[in-house]
Amino acid sequence: MSLQQPRRKQPYRIRLWRRGEYIAVFVWAVSGFFASSVFGSPRSGPRVLDRVAARVNQEIITEKELLQAAFGEVPLTATVPKGTAAELRAVLDAMIEERLLAQAAREEIKEIPEEVIANRVEAIVKEQKEMFSSEAAFLSALERRGWNLEAYKAHLRDRETRAYVTQAALARRVRITEADVTSYTEQLRRRGEPLVEYRLAQILVRLPAVPTASDIEQADRRILQYLEQLRQGTPFATLAREQSDDKAARQTGGDLGWLGENALQKPILDAVASLERGQISAPVRTEKGIHIFQLIRKRTPREMLFEKRLEEVRKSWAADLRRRGHVKILLPQLGE
Repeated sequence: MSLQQPRRKQPYRIRLWRRGEYIAVFVWAVSGFFASSVFGSPRSGPRVLDRVAARVNQEIITEKELLQAAFGEVPLTATVPKGTAAELRAVLDAMIEERLLAQAAREEIKEIPEEVIANRVEAIVKEQKEMFSSEAAFLSALERRGWNLEAYKAHLRDRETRAYVTQAALARRVRITEADVTSYTEQLRRRGEPLVEYRLAQILVRLPAVPTASDIEQADRRILQYLEQLRQGTPFATLAREQSDDKAARQTGGDLGWLGENALQKPILDAVASLERGQISAPVRTEKGIHIFQLIRKRTPREMLFEKRLEEVRKSWAADLRRRGHVKILLPQLGE
């Protein structure tokens, strides 16, 4: 349906208003709600000026940026999003904090490694593409959010640059001595908390509670096929998404999040403890089935303490910048 038809004199936009507990996000046309129906197609036709959600000193955050942050930049499905006012406000506050920190950090961090940023952007795009069945499906998903590929990459460059300068400026403010690490290690030990944490992804081939020899043989065969695919270069996340019997982790490419060493069964801990970042374990048999794991990251008390201090500095600096800065929320539905 054309934007020029008489019955469509008002611009397309997302309307936000309170309905009981929720701010409902209604779209005036069903198909292509985030692109052609809401913000105008990135490839054709006039685009409607986006409303401003917040002003952060001399920068603005648009309503479109807020909705993309809240509901995903590259949607797997074209469902109409919905969230509570508190949830949307929390997303907006996080975006405001990010902008304030990046603005201040740019005053300190003058050298930005463009090649590193470019490589990171390409890695993100590659990772996103692997979530879809084809290049066309990926581009269609981008369009539902109002992007074309180049605009999406430009957005990612801006985002990753902000993240780089902010992290670099924050890291300058954190100092940790060997005595700090020793003290923190003892605190963790006294509290019975793990001294090593692993961020793991897994591919699981389930076995029945009482597997037969045939069940085990078939599971072993599947695992060996997956290991061969990984050896040939298939990304772990792609294979986990497509083949793992762990349905919950399929949505995250097998990512299980952070797990303390005391939360891992001994066969699993033995298999992952010596892995380097990105490496894949040998098959591990548990009561659930046969697993293979990839080590995404590992952290010791030093890394845990550094991240803890980094977050403390971040909160303190962001609060100070917000007190001294000029911040105004311009969507009345989300309050001042």
